[in-house]
Parts: sequence; C-alpha cells; structure tokens
Amino acid sequence: MATTTTMTLGDLIEDTLSILYRNSERPFQVTVGSDALASDSDVSLTISSGESSVSATDLLENGQELMLVTAKSSDATPVFTVSRGYTSTTKANAATGDTLLVNPTFSRRDISEYIQRSFKSMLNTHLPYITSDTLTRVASKQYISMPATTVRVFSVRHVVTSTGRIVDVGGWQFEEDLPTSFVSTGKALRVPSTIDDDDDLIITYQTPYSWSDTTPTESSTIGIPLGAEDIPALWAAAYAVTRREVQRGDLEKIEEWNQDQAMRQGVNLRWARELWGEVYRRIDDAKRLQNVPKYRPFRKIPNVL
Repeated sequence: MATTTTMTLGDLIEDTLSILYRNSERPFQVTVGSDALASDSDVSLTISSGESSVSATDLLENGQELMLVTAKSSDATPVFTVSRGYTSTTKANAATGDTLLVNPTFSRRDISEYIQRSFKSMLNTHLPYITSDTLTRVASKQYISMPATTVRVFSVRHVVTSTGRIVDVGGWQFEEDLPTSFVSTGKALRVPSTIDDDDDLIITYQTPYSWSDTTPTESSTIGIPLGAEDIPALWAAAYAVTRREVQRGDLEKIEEWNQDQAMRQGVNLRWARELWGEVYRRIDDAKRLQNVPKYRPFRKIPNVL
C-alpha cells in the first residue's frame, strides 16, 4: 500500500464538524453542575452555566449520546430530567464541569456513521486500499489461496531467481465465492502450470479499509492514503447536507432537486453542490498522487513468437 496517514475516528468527526459549522454557528454549550450523570442509570442533572437556555424537549449531546430533556424543575438551581440514550445512541456519563451541546444540528453519532460509510462507499470504489504480498501456490495445485478479505487482484509478478528480473505473469484469474471446503477463505488465484510450488509470486490486490477495532469508537484508528486525508470528512459533510450520495454525473443536475422539498429539509443546494464537487476534485488529485493501477479480472498469456 502507498504511504498512509493514521487518523482517529474522533479527529475525522471534528474535521467534518469544522466543515459543517462556522464558528458562529456552533451549537450552544452548557456546563454540567454538581448533580452529574455518574452512571448509565442516572437520569437527572443540574447545569451550572447556561441553564436558562435549556427547556423541556431540548436535546443535549454528550459525546455521541443524545439526551432528551423531559422535565425542568422550578428550583433556584433547576434539576433537569433526561431520557438517556435517545434515538438509540450510546450512553456516555457526564461529570461535573463537562460540556454539553444543546440541540446540535449535526449529531456526532450521525457524523461517525457517515465517516465510516465514506470508506465503504467512496474510498473503496475510487481510491482502493492496495496491498502487495509474496505468496506461493498450494502444494501440487494450480492456485494460490487468497485472504478472505480480498476484493480484487490487480497484478501478479514473478521474480526470476537466476536473473533477479521481475516479470508479469499471464494466464491468472481471480476466483471468489468458492466452497470453503475447497479453499478455506473462499477465494483463490488461478495460476498457469508454468508456476511451481516454490515460486514466489508478488500479488497486488485490494482489501477493504479497516478500523483498528471491530466496532469503531472515537479512539479507533484507520490508515488513509497520503493526499486523501481530508476526503472522509468532506464526503461525510456533503452526505450530512444532502442525506444521500450525489454521483459525479449528477452534480450538474443537483439544481433540479425539488426546491420546495430542499427548503423543507433545510438543504442549501449551492453549498451541497460545492461540497460534492470538492469531494470529486480531491478524489481525482489523490488518484493521481497514488497512481491507482487499472483493474483487470484476469491477465491473458502474452503471445510469444
């Protein structure tokens, strides 16, 4: 794989929110008072700063948890009753002095989902994660067992031991959805009969982007190709504005989106077009920098005179 930059999900969320918000548009912040949320079962808290701006039916955000304010007492220091884990968000305890956001336009939970989706949708398609390994065929078989995560194979090369020359191998074909009783991973690379058991083949192939944790949290990390560091945040911001992915060919048609519907949904069509346009410009720049190889499902044996 080309040089990558390691970033955390939390950093990517902050980058996305920086695109979506101007400083003056950031959600109002309040500070948790002495009555805090020490455990998942706690449902009441006080606010030491900004309590007059919070009312019943408001949403409070703490990390990726959303809490619905269901009641506000009439005490000199109001006690707020909240419904924890609103809209199935993950509970996050809040200590005295912690900052909560009031009625955020874009929730961190949603932005987290959009960022993860950007890798599955945009980057896997347009800027694939490419790996090169030295592999050998299965003993006495004309195939190489490929990792289960293999998406596609780009090239197969062979180092000629006697000369050290690296040559392309023809006549290969990537096979997937094979019975695991035949190949444990379900994926194999067919190679020509000229390949021996002890021949080392350099296989260049694509695998999905993967987080450091199976279920990503804000501290989870992921490797992003050099020059593409801002693409996940741009894609997530554009998706947050339009709530759908706009294909490159549809950019010129985005103004045809029903204006009334766009206004009801709070969509700024001009801004949406600018965001998606910047996404595709950055993808093109990154592809030129990374020199993504062309994909061929197989390589024919070259004609030899």
